[in-house]
Amino acid sequence: MDPRHKAEIDRLAELANVGAGQAAGAFAQLVGRTIWMEVPVTVEGDWSAASITPASGPTNGDPHWCTGVFFEFDGCLDALVGILFPGAASEVLVRRIVGIETGELAAPLIESALMEVGNILASHVASAIADTLRARLLPSIPSLAMEDADSAFSTWVEDRAGPHALRIESGLRDESGELRGRLVLVPTRWSESESSGLANATHEL
Repeated sequence: MDPRHKAEIDRLAELANVGAGQAAGAFAQLVGRTIWMEVPVTVEGDWSAASITPASGPTNGDPHWCTGVFFEFDGCLDALVGILFPGAASEVLVRRIVGIETGELAAPLIESALMEVGNILASHVASAIADTLRARLLPSIPSLAMEDADSAFSTWVEDRAGPHALRIESGLRDESGELRGRLVLVPTRWSESESSGLANATHEL
């Protein structure tokens, strides 16, 4: 790999790490549990050949990313962003947010809760990156996938950024693995001046 390209990827991963750290803190406040953040993993290559993998640690028998909230970031680091949850974790998360421990959950209630969580986490990611770069970064109105979120996100990214787009993945989970999610950042554009600012900012981290 070209050294300059590798250095740029490393800087982007550092920014993703900062954003994921803020998201983990917000996630912890929402659910009232300590949330651990995993070190970001960078992946380049064919999305169809390397699908999003579950966070490490306990999985409670649910390896699939069933629900997800998707965003576009606009500003100092244009990017496609996915916040994904396994099916079992989605239900636990929604019940903690709405305060309903048992009984059936209405579909609109589930969708509203997941959108709220996604908005909060994405806003913290964008804010952390913007503060680091001392620039502006805003998330779009979210899109929600209620099933096969990993496939839906991969298809969306391939359509918008191509099949070989760089992605940076960060796992979020509680100690038991009951609550967990995955933050995926796919940079789509950053200018030469922004790249210079990126280098200066991440050097200070």
